[in-house]
Amino acid sequence: MERARRLEKIALLSLILIAAALRFYRLGAQDLWGDEAFSISLSQQPLSVVIAGASDTHPPFYPLLLFFWLKLVGAPMASAGAFATRALSAFIGILVVPLIFVLARGITTRASRRMPAADAPSAAGLLPSQARVPWFAVVLATVSPLLIYYSQETRMYELVAVLALASSCWLVKIVALADGSRGAEQQRGNGSPLLPRAPVPLQNNQTVGFFVATLLALYTHYSAFFVLAAENVFASVRLRKNRAALVRWLWLQGALVVAYVPWILAQTAFLGGKASARFDEWGWRGVEMIFGKTLLAFSAGLTVEFPVAHIAAALSLTFAALGGVAIAESRFLDARASRREKTGFSDRLFAPLYFIVPVALAYVVNPVMPFFFERYVLVALPGFILTVAFGLDNVAQRDARAAIGVTGVLVLVSAFSLGNYYFDDAYAKGKYGQMMAYVSQNAQPGDALVLNNPLQKPLYNYYAPRGVPAFFLPDGAPLEDPRARQQLEEIARQHARLWLVMFGNPAEYDPTGYLERWLGAHAFKTYFNGFVDASLSLYAMPGAQPVIQRQLRATLGESIQLVGYALDRAEALPGQTLQLTLHWKTHMPITNRYTVFAHVIGAPNPATQSPVWAQMDNEPVGGSRPTTTWQVGETIDDRYGLRLPQDTPPGEYLIEIGMYDPATLARLPVRDETGARVAEDRVLLGTVRVLAR
Repeated sequence: MERARRLEKIALLSLILIAAALRFYRLGAQDLWGDEAFSISLSQQPLSVVIAGASDTHPPFYPLLLFFWLKLVGAPMASAGAFATRALSAFIGILVVPLIFVLARGITTRASRRMPAADAPSAAGLLPSQARVPWFAVVLATVSPLLIYYSQETRMYELVAVLALASSCWLVKIVALADGSRGAEQQRGNGSPLLPRAPVPLQNNQTVGFFVATLLALYTHYSAFFVLAAENVFASVRLRKNRAALVRWLWLQGALVVAYVPWILAQTAFLGGKASARFDEWGWRGVEMIFGKTLLAFSAGLTVEFPVAHIAAALSLTFAALGGVAIAESRFLDARASRREKTGFSDRLFAPLYFIVPVALAYVVNPVMPFFFERYVLVALPGFILTVAFGLDNVAQRDARAAIGVTGVLVLVSAFSLGNYYFDDAYAKGKYGQMMAYVSQNAQPGDALVLNNPLQKPLYNYYAPRGVPAFFLPDGAPLEDPRARQQLEEIARQHARLWLVMFGNPAEYDPTGYLERWLGAHAFKTYFNGFVDASLSLYAMPGAQPVIQRQLRATLGESIQLVGYALDRAEALPGQTLQLTLHWKTHMPITNRYTVFAHVIGAPNPATQSPVWAQMDNEPVGGSRPTTTWQVGETIDDRYGLRLPQDTPPGEYLIEIGMYDPATLARLPVRDETGARVAEDRVLLGTVRVLAR
């Protein structure tokens, strides 16, 4: 027995070390994203601001903890700060493994003691159920992609999941003590089953532990209320035969309410301004979004697509259902045992309640929430893992190899998901740091940053490139306001090039696309790229008057006419930008949106594996005048900046332009002024000479 316990401790410690390795692996590899930067910025404020209501949507315990953590690790810098700040969540995330083991042991050991010997598994070589379920659960929790994902984030979601899990462990202990007190009274015959004359009080340690863990969870994130609801459903059922214990439980809940009142009073008005009302979310769309997204995320994480994610979800759901069957069977056995010992529902019932109640409540409150993300139900993931573990145990009672094989498949899915998360750039949470590094590498004297949406200030302050002045717009006045327009014009006059950063959802802060419209009409767009949570564009302000101006009569498609163009220079050095203006007209309304391409072409370019040396593809006028908005007879002045690479060889280069359908990439047919079809469906504007440096 002693040897078995020693091996168990070694195995559990090994899994904890594996969990630590997975949670710290490449911890600082990804850029911080917006919410993380906000957490850091808030926790760097004075303590009174950190804990004040209305400083953040969420309760203050995580910012408070991060406040002291930042004092410990020092002020974060962009080079190493991501690892240092995320390490707090990584350490917290490791605690899931021992806690879920304790909880699984707690809800299986007591139930197995009540199971008649004749009903215990008899297959040779099988561990008893109370030993198998905790190990299935701890293996799945160790490699859970979703738990690891949020362990590598400077946010409160992993903390609230761990605190809710700790709260659940204390709950099981409280119920066990209540059962013990009632059983002892019945054995002494000192009271009736419903009203024991001298009940044994609940242990102070368990009560205080539950109170502290639960209150801290509630002060970390509102999703802790989902787990508290599941705990109350379970406790009311398990303690219904022990009235004294049930009354104490209700007093404990009242104490939690009283302790939470200060935050309710501080935050009610702030949260009221964030709430919405979308009651159509209670339809099938809400079911698909809440339950479907949750099941996929719980089963395979956020970095696996169809069909792997859906296969994993189907497999996990199947074994969760088998876990429900196993729990129902234990309920039947518990009912048989209750003829000798009135103990009520099996503790195993808590596993599905821990999963189902929080997700169901998330569905109920979703219409009044601004939006839904899987992280809001992360607190329910331990319950899902436990339920799946019961399903694996159900199969193991009949075929241990099959259960181990399925566990291996689930671990492989987790490994695949984690591989994508660690190494596939497509699943990066944010690339704001990469974006600012690009600006830093390519900025020139006279450049400035225009940052659309002041909400990016914490992120910008973290990654700000040196030597490039930055302006946040809107800044106190709506973008359409004359004061904002005057500020933008002044910025444009003082700087040769403007880097425009669009951050977050433009519909919330620039619904008319004012900045892009203004810059598209007054500057030459030379660069565009998306960076997950932001996009970056570079606009060159007009320089000298064009040295080349030509009239044309080329027709693209059925009605679009290129009537002329202007070019600012006939010769250029590598690294310089050609400023090209195209003049368009249409003689009939256009029903499709087309993209314009402008290329500088010459000898094969090794970088592009094509003749293209510079290009800019965009909808007309910087995307602000789609072809569907053109009026008959209106002249559209459409500007493009063609930036020549630094390694462009000297020689003669052609400029070609045209249009294509972005859905099919098919070019619009081009006809010259005689009506003849032009080869390759392009308009050649002439040549430009690139000089040697």
